[in-house]
Amino acid sequence: MSNYFNPYGFPPYKQPDYNHPNYYGSNFNQPKLNYYAFVNGIEGAKSFQVAPNQTMMLMDSDSPVVYMKTANSLGQATLRYFKLVEVNENEIKSPISSEFSLESLKKEVEELKAKYNEIASKFESPKVE
Repeated sequence: MSNYFNPYGFPPYKQPDYNHPNYYGSNFNQPKLNYYAFVNGIEGAKSFQVAPNQTMMLMDSDSPVVYMKTANSLGQATLRYFKLVEVNENEIKSPISSEFSLESLKKEVEELKAKYNEIASKFESPKVE
């Protein structure tokens, strides 16, 4: 129901019908975008086409690897690789590993104090207690 003077499909003196398919700005005819896909190996990931300004997660069907392919505004793509490793629930809940225990940190601080005091004694600098 559009005419020469009003290409949007509704009369200018009425409230616009936002559900009308010819309404300017409607997204009814835009394609649905998937942000992940399955590929066969690294060659499949390299040859996968990504739209400009889009990032796709490409999951390898052959191995536990995930690729992140990002294209800039010119369509030039970069590919990053991630390896999937199985972890147990305890590793997820406690991000602090055992190497950063309080005792080991105290030991390292004491070692650093000793090294500083050794160097400071050569230059007659104040010592750290």
